[in-house]
Amino acid sequence: MAGVSEDVQPAPAPKPEDANRPAVLDLGFARLDVERKRRTGIPEVVYAEGKTPDQVVRCLAGLLDSGQTALATRVNEASAEAIALRWPDAEIDSVARCARVRPEGDGRAGDEGEAPRIGSVAVVSAGTSDASVSAEAAFVARALGATVSRIEDVGVAGLHRLMVVRDQLEAADVVIVVAGMDGALASAVGGLVSTPVVAVPTSVGYGAAFEGLAALLTMLTSCAPGVVVVNIDNGFGAATFAAKVLNQRQDMTTTHDAAFYASLPRKYVGAGVLITDGTGRVLMVQPTYKATWEVPGGVTEPAESAPAAARRECREELGLDIAVGRLLVVEHQTVAGRGDSIMCIYDGGVLSADAVLSLPAAELRSYRFIPPSELDDVTVPRLANRLRVALRARAEGHLVELENGSAVPRSG
Repeated sequence: MAGVSEDVQPAPAPKPEDANRPAVLDLGFARLDVERKRRTGIPEVVYAEGKTPDQVVRCLAGLLDSGQTALATRVNEASAEAIALRWPDAEIDSVARCARVRPEGDGRAGDEGEAPRIGSVAVVSAGTSDASVSAEAAFVARALGATVSRIEDVGVAGLHRLMVVRDQLEAADVVIVVAGMDGALASAVGGLVSTPVVAVPTSVGYGAAFEGLAALLTMLTSCAPGVVVVNIDNGFGAATFAAKVLNQRQDMTTTHDAAFYASLPRKYVGAGVLITDGTGRVLMVQPTYKATWEVPGGVTEPAESAPAAARRECREELGLDIAVGRLLVVEHQTVAGRGDSIMCIYDGGVLSADAVLSLPAAELRSYRFIPPSELDDVTVPRLANRLRVALRARAEGHLVELENGSAVPRSG
């Protein structure tokens, strides 16, 4: 192969971990922008047209040495042969005229094992003659992290073909429409779906098409909203625009979710356990840090469910591993100075007469079994009410929902 040296050694690229690495990698005939992806989200890509096979190979090698996947567009047959000789595992598409070489140790076939995709792109072509441009758009979009589907030969000369694939277009995150002749397909698609549409005019067409100028003007003057247009035959430009939309959408979703969840009201969850003795009296404990008595239980910890918290609190407060039963009461509660909470009471069953309780001295003074009629004498009214409701719910076999002490009526 003329002009290709198999022993080409590209200039060594600074390591990614070097904070002082240059913004460009100077190969003498080209200056590679090795930090473009960090700045813009889209890496440097080699435009092979006008370059010798040797230069294309050296550019790709430089990109690989900078730690990124090396991608080239407009790759002619000679350059494709040179790339395949240097990297036998390179992905080369002769229709798209594109090539991709992965960094060493990342030679995966196809898209198996790829990092999570950034979104989906549908590449739609009006006719078979648009194949090279649509293939370029698909190749580049896939290389930039999109999941790509191809929909071919659905031009406006047969609109029924387009209607059949409308659901596929709507399901995509971005649609790239590739069309020559009059370029009307972009308007047709833009008027059918809510998806952002990127239009690519091609140089396909008879004399009055002016090598894509007619399609370009048609797309630029589209009356369908949400259609943007790239240059003639610029499948690469459409793919990179789609990738930026998808990258930005991911960032916006993440930012929006964080702000949204941070704005939500905060509620804490309390989990108590109704434990009785053989006569129906309720087990209560006396904390060292308050005057009133409490039911065994506490507040859930991060990533802990309410029943798990109830069982944990029984182990910590009573020294017992209680098999926490069904939920008896859930109360939506607002207390001045304490905010909003959801308070749950679970069935802890009947404690056997020979059970031995072990209370943490620093937290609890003592325990007592208290008749339901005396609960108001030892604890706050809202807890006394919740426990009496829990006793009834246990006896009647149902769950009761309370809102600040009052039962919430539910139909059905």
